[in-house]
Amino acid sequence: MPLPHPDQTIAEIASCDLLSCPQSLSIREAASRMMAAGCSSIVVRHEDSGEVLGIWTEADALDASLGRVDPLLPVGQAVSAGVVLLPHDMPLLAVVREFRARQLRHALVMKNGAPLGMVTLTDIVRNQGLESFLIVKRVRDLPGQPARILPAAASAQEAMRAMREHALSALAVALDDGAYGIVTQRDVLRWLAADALPPTLGEGCRKPLIGVADTASLLQARQLVQQHNIRHLAVFGEHGQLLKLLGFDDIVQGIEHEYLHELNEALRQRDHALQQSRHSLLLADKVFESTMEGIVITDRNGVIQSVNPAFSRITGYSREEAMGQTPAMLKSGRQPPEFYYHMWQTLLRDGCWQGEVVNRRKGGLLYTEHLSITAIRDGQGECLHYVAVFSDITQRKQAEERLHFLANHDALTSLPNRTLFLERLQLAVDGADAGGYGVALLFIDLDRFKLVNDTLGHYAGDQLLIHIARQLQSLLLPGETAARLSGDEFTVLLEGAAGEAQVAARAQAILDAITALSGADGQQMFISASIGISMFPDDGRDADTLLVHADTAMYRAKQRGKNGFQFYTADMNARALERLKLEYSLHRALAQQELELWYQPKVALDSGRIVGAEALLRWRHPELGLVPPDRFIPIAEESALIVQIGNWVLDTACADIRRWRDAGHLPGRVAVNVSGRQLKHGDFTRQLEDMLRRHDLDSADLELEITESVAMDEAGGMVDMLRRLQQLGVYLSIDDFGTGYSSLSYLKRLPVRGLKIDRSFIADSVRDNDDAAITRAIVSIARSLGLDVVAEGVEDEEQRRFLRELGCNCAQGFLFSKPLARSQFEVLLAIQASQPALAH
Repeated sequence: MPLPHPDQTIAEIASCDLLSCPQSLSIREAASRMMAAGCSSIVVRHEDSGEVLGIWTEADALDASLGRVDPLLPVGQAVSAGVVLLPHDMPLLAVVREFRARQLRHALVMKNGAPLGMVTLTDIVRNQGLESFLIVKRVRDLPGQPARILPAAASAQEAMRAMREHALSALAVALDDGAYGIVTQRDVLRWLAADALPPTLGEGCRKPLIGVADTASLLQARQLVQQHNIRHLAVFGEHGQLLKLLGFDDIVQGIEHEYLHELNEALRQRDHALQQSRHSLLLADKVFESTMEGIVITDRNGVIQSVNPAFSRITGYSREEAMGQTPAMLKSGRQPPEFYYHMWQTLLRDGCWQGEVVNRRKGGLLYTEHLSITAIRDGQGECLHYVAVFSDITQRKQAEERLHFLANHDALTSLPNRTLFLERLQLAVDGADAGGYGVALLFIDLDRFKLVNDTLGHYAGDQLLIHIARQLQSLLLPGETAARLSGDEFTVLLEGAAGEAQVAARAQAILDAITALSGADGQQMFISASIGISMFPDDGRDADTLLVHADTAMYRAKQRGKNGFQFYTADMNARALERLKLEYSLHRALAQQELELWYQPKVALDSGRIVGAEALLRWRHPELGLVPPDRFIPIAEESALIVQIGNWVLDTACADIRRWRDAGHLPGRVAVNVSGRQLKHGDFTRQLEDMLRRHDLDSADLELEITESVAMDEAGGMVDMLRRLQQLGVYLSIDDFGTGYSSLSYLKRLPVRGLKIDRSFIADSVRDNDDAAITRAIVSIARSLGLDVVAEGVEDEEQRRFLRELGCNCAQGFLFSKPLARSQFEVLLAIQASQPALAH
C-alpha cells in the first residue's frame, strides 16, 4: 500500500473553501448558504470574537424540517458538535494517527490562530492512492443495512421521519413505472432552505437512481459517484433487486478501519525493515543457502551465475561444475524441442513460466521437478537475470501414478477394474465400428467359489483369484484385456475377433487353464468356471449392452451344468425378462395370499398307513396358474425372499398341525424344508420357539428337513445351530442325502435323527446296480448310526419291495399319493382315521 510522503502536511490536503456563518444566523438561512455553496456542513462562529463554536450539518437539517427545531432559531443554538483544531503544519502521518486514535471524521486546520480550511477522513483517504486497494474490494463486502424504500405516494414528512428514526442519509423511492428515485439529506436541506415540501416523494425525489451491481469493485463505485457528481449510489443484486444505498462516505467508512490498520502496519514494517536491513540481507543469504528447493540464477543469456546447495543435492552437480554452464546440462531428452521453444516464448512475453520437467541427474537417473522461472528486470524493464526455483516431485508423481492405478485396477489381482474395463471396451467398440472388425466379450464366473471360501478360508480364496488372474493374463494376446469386475467375476476383451469358432477356442482354453488350477497350493479342490460370450456388433453396439448380454449368457452356461461356455442369443433376454417378472410377482405373492401349502403323505412300508407328511410350497399365480417350485424357489433363494417365505411356510404348517391335532387325525410329524439362509437369519431358534408357543404345539410335532450341503456348512456355525434346535426338541433330518459332499466322520457329529434317500437313487434302484448299491449303503449307514430312513420318489411296487428288503420302513412317492392340496390331504386323513390298517 502506498504511504504518505514524510514531508506532506495537513495543509496540502485541506479544503480551503471554508463556509462559515455567525451564530445569530437563522437555521433556514444557514441551510440556504450551504445549498448555494454545495457544502454538507457550515462552521458556526461567535458573533463578536469570531471563535469557532462548532459545525452544523445536513443531518441536523432533519430536526428543523420535521418541526422539532424552529427553522427561524439562530443556528448557534442547533450546533451538534464541536470541532477538533489541528495545526496547518502537522505531518500527514501524524494526522492519520490522530484521526485513528480519536475516531475523528472532521477537523479544522488552523494557521496563525485562524481557520485555514476543513479536512475530513475522506480527504485523507483520497490522498493515499487507494486505487489498487479499492479495486480488490467488492461493493457487497461493505457493511450496512438493506436499503429502505418508500412508495412514490409517500409524503416528505414520512421520508424525513424515517431518515431521522433510522439515522439514514438517504432512502429510495419506488416509482410507479418500476424504477427508483432517491431522497437524501441534501434534499431535506433544500426543502428547509426553500421552506417548501413536495406534495409526494414521487415529485420531490431525484431520478433516475444511479447504481452498480453488488459484484462491482469499490473503485468502480467511487468513479461512478465522482463521474455523476452524486453522493449516493444504489447497489443492485443479481436479479435487479435493490439491496442498499451506498454513499462515498460509506465507501470511506467501509475501508477506513482496514486501510488505517494496514497503513500503520506498513509504517511499522518500514521502520522495522530499516532497522533490520543488514539482518535481512544476511537472512536472505541464509534462505538461499538452506532452502530445500533448488535455486539457479542465470544472466540474461541463460548462463548460470549461482546455484544453492539444494541444486547440488537434487542434481548431483557441484556449484563449480554448474558455473558457466546453462540449465541445458540437465536435459533428459524427454521433452521435445517445441517444449523449450514455448517455454522461452512465454518467458519473453510474460516474464515468468512454471510447469513440470523431467530432467536427468549427474548419475543418469531421471527425476521430475516442478520448475518456476522468473525474469528479473531493471527500472527500464530490461531483463538482467533469470531465477529458477525447482523442487524434486518424483515421489509425489509416483504416488499420484499409484493412486491412479489403484483407482482403475483391482487391488488384489492388479487387473483392470470395472471402470477401466468399460472404458477400454467402449474404445474397442468405437474402433471396431470405424474399422469394421469384430469384438468379443467373455464374462467369466467361478463355479462354487463360495464353497472354497467357506471350507478353505478367505486367504485360500484370494490366492485362487490371484492365480486365475495370472492364468488369464498369460493367455492374452497383445491389445487384449483381462479384468476383475468383482468377487469371482472376470472379463476378457478380445479385439479383432474373427468369428465364433475362434472365440469358442479361446473360451475353452480359458476353461482348461482354470480347471488346471485344481489342487494348487496343495489344496484338494476342483475349480471350474462358466463363461458367457457376447459379440460386437451382433449382440450390442455399446459397452454396457455387451456386458449385460455376456452376463446373461454366463448364467445360461451355469444353468446348463457349469464348467462350460455359452454364446448370447436373443431369446436369453426374453427368459431373463421372464425371470425378472417372476421375481417381481413373487414379491407380492405373500401379500396377495397366492402361496399355498400342499402335503405329501409319508407311509409306513409294512402297513401302508400314513405316519407323517412333508409340507410342500406351491404358488398359484393369478395369470400363470400353478407355478412349479423349481421355477420360483431358486429365485426366492437368490433374492433373499426365502426368509419371509420360509417363515410363512413354518407358521402355516404349525397352524395346520394344530388343527389336525385338535381333530385327532394326524398320526405323526409334519416335515418342513428350511433353507440355510433362513437358519442364519436372526435368531432362528428363538423365532421357532415363539411360533410353537403361539400355536400351542409340542416341538416333537414338527420335523425340519435340511439339505446336506447346508448341514455340512461348518464355517457358518450350522452344527451349533442344529444342536440348539435339538435341545428345543425338534426332529431334524437330512434331505436329499447322497447328492452332496458327504463326510461320514462329519455326519456322526450332526445332531440329526433321520436321512431321506434322494429320489434319483430310488428311480433306478431295481435296474441299476450302482444306484441299488448306493441305496443299500445309505440304509446301512443310517441303521449303524441309529438314524431313521425315509425314501423319496417311490413310484412302483417293485421299488417298495426292494426298500422293505433293505430294512427301510418309511417312504413317500406317487405309489402312495402325489402331493395334495390341504383340503384333499385332510380328506385322506379323515378316511384313514375311520378305517383299520390294510395288510400288504
